[in-house]
Amino acid sequence: MNSNNSNKKHIYFTGFMASGKSRVGRCLAERLNVQFIDTDTLIAENAGKSISEIFAEDGEAVFRKMEKDLIQTLAEDSTPKVISLGGGALSQECIVEAIRSSGTLIRLWASPEVLSERIARKNTRPLMAGLSDEERLAKIKTMLKERECWYSKADFSVESSNDYPEYVVAEKIIQILKFWKSYALSVETSSGERYPIFIGKNLLSHLGCLLETTGLIKTHKFLVCTDTTVAKAQSRTLDKIRRQASDCPVFKFRAGEINKTLSSLNQLYSYMLHREFGRKSCLLQFSGGVVGDMAGFGAATYQRGIPFIQLPTTLLSMVDSSVGGKVAVNHPAGKNMIGAFYQPKAVVCDLGALATLAENEIQAGIAEIVKYGVIYDLDFFAYMESHIEQIKEKNEEVLKKLIHRSCSIKAEVVGIDEKENGLRAILNYGHTFGHAIEKLSNYKTYSHGIAVSLGMRVAARAAVLLGIFSEAEEKRQNDLLNALGLPEKACFEIDVNAAWQAMGVDKKAEKNNRVYILPTCIGHVEKISNIPEDIVRNAWSVIQKEQV
Repeated sequence: MNSNNSNKKHIYFTGFMASGKSRVGRCLAERLNVQFIDTDTLIAENAGKSISEIFAEDGEAVFRKMEKDLIQTLAEDSTPKVISLGGGALSQECIVEAIRSSGTLIRLWASPEVLSERIARKNTRPLMAGLSDEERLAKIKTMLKERECWYSKADFSVESSNDYPEYVVAEKIIQILKFWKSYALSVETSSGERYPIFIGKNLLSHLGCLLETTGLIKTHKFLVCTDTTVAKAQSRTLDKIRRQASDCPVFKFRAGEINKTLSSLNQLYSYMLHREFGRKSCLLQFSGGVVGDMAGFGAATYQRGIPFIQLPTTLLSMVDSSVGGKVAVNHPAGKNMIGAFYQPKAVVCDLGALATLAENEIQAGIAEIVKYGVIYDLDFFAYMESHIEQIKEKNEEVLKKLIHRSCSIKAEVVGIDEKENGLRAILNYGHTFGHAIEKLSNYKTYSHGIAVSLGMRVAARAAVLLGIFSEAEEKRQNDLLNALGLPEKACFEIDVNAAWQAMGVDKKAEKNNRVYILPTCIGHVEKISNIPEDIVRNAWSVIQKEQV
């Protein structure tokens, strides 16, 4: 996980030779009224000889140490700077860490043909000198492929083409950096994928800045996916999104968990096929968790995978389903039974999108936020206890902190265990029981988050009955849920036999084992298999509707 923007003071440029790092960097530094530094130039000045001479006389290892020492020193400097990096700087992981902790890393790029033409103007660069036009172009293409693993570490990319002078590119970067102020953290998965999460207000009005940095705006055809409820409630924002995405069309799912099916998803496939959406397509998911899961699974499977971006509109989806790449549809036998692990390109949490949410939808998100405190962070749980009134009043700064910490916990867990082989299972606290509640009510009585809040109460009671969780801590969890307005009891009588059957087909079951995530203290949970059936049945009593 890479955390927020508060310590970001420098702007770093990376990219291939002749991509414009020095030209654009100097222009940007002048616009921002800060110092410009070219690390290769400064290393040569300090050493009293050229980079080529350092390589020839002292060796690459000596140069790399000089480079590392200089960049780490610059990173620690509190005075903002624009810094152009040498071509191989990002090959050292310690340099990447120093850059990410102190600034924003921008990749400048141009097509191989443009790069070759620029390099040919002097034809004195050590790796390119003396080559014919054909040889130079072929070598550039090969080196770009080899170095892509380095350049992909950039926060975002900007094209430096011959169509625009450097001051135009610098101005574009300034506009993008305004959007980037809302950058909160990055998710870095165990499989090596990395994508940013943005948290702020009115971000969707400037979504074009993000689309520009992905490079998709020039090459891909966009489609916004939403549902009928969001499309009506947020029509103005929806129109802003589609206009910034090349005036793209909008596909509307029928709203509600009951419509989260393969049949609904097939309607999306048909819509895209009939309108000739190919592999160069990108889905913009603008809705809550139901559409997020369906659009994500659609992106994962349409023509073997296309990119998608999460634009969640509910608090629950901002802190849970939009992060981590679990995408799926439901099956009559159980929730999220047909799905995949497929990461988005970015997540944009615009607090303005919460304005039209009903109170019970806000509470659904709060329930998942409380979950993060119980499973992972006692201090976060205590923060919620001390800010109950601000949470209920939807204080903007408090909400931002709740969303940020929830996302950072999930990002940390996903970074360790993307495919739910171990640690990630803790995120399912309350879900085994919650999914049963949803199924018993045919997904009509409770939203997912509210069902999970009831499931947390049942899970805590099971842990108490097992003797691994104290009644005092169970009370502390439930007191916070109560104070935040979440229901203490189910509004219908739980059929314990039906609930037992429903949990038996939960996707978290392993072989013949029933798996439960249960708390041992506030801030820690464990995966427990095959607890006695009578304990599970008795645990349901904590939320059982009282008899009149």
